Amino acid sequence: MSWDIFKQNIKRAVDNPDSISNIDSVADLYATEYDNAIRRGRDSLNLVSIQQGNIESMRETFRISLRLGSNTKSPTFQLINEFGKGIISYWIGATLQLIPIPIIPAPGSLQNISVITNVVTFPGTWPPSPPLSAQNNTSTFLDIFVSTATTHLQTVSGVVNTISLYPAFPVSVPAPGVLPWSGYVV
Repeated sequence: MSWDIFKQNIKRAVDNPDSISNIDSVADLYATEYDNAIRRGRDSLNLVSIQQGNIESMRETFRISLRLGSNTKSPTFQLINEFGKGIISYWIGATLQLIPIPIIPAPGSLQNISVITNVVTFPGTWPPSPPLSAQNNTSTFLDIFVSTATTHLQTVSGVVNTISLYPAFPVSVPAPGVLPWSGYVV
């Protein structure tokens, strides 16, 4: 559903050339819509959404990619693969929300009682896209982008640093815990 909103918003703008003034506006559009789609998603394990991605780095990488694409005549240039570099930069240093508290306890603990940090430790791997000829069909590009982005999100991972309760006698003791997670779903 969220990727459908992403595609509809991009297509609506791209199919109205008067709304696109330059390459920067296209980069801004893709970066904003990607960020919005990710904000509607959750990590696969704890169902926690993103708090902050590096949208500025992604936007700048998209701008560079679009300029490179408009200035190259190389048949090997693939805009989707260049956009992948921007997506990776978005996830570098990204953080997830501190709530909800993960239900699965940190290893060795009985229960998580709070989250200190929830950080992306691996920004994932962007799978190479198959060759796509230059075309005016926005839908084909968007379908391949979404498919590739969905595959990429399966490779994003991080850790939740918690305060958790550990078994002790006579009462449980709070102490730091680390809970790894992998995968993000939109």
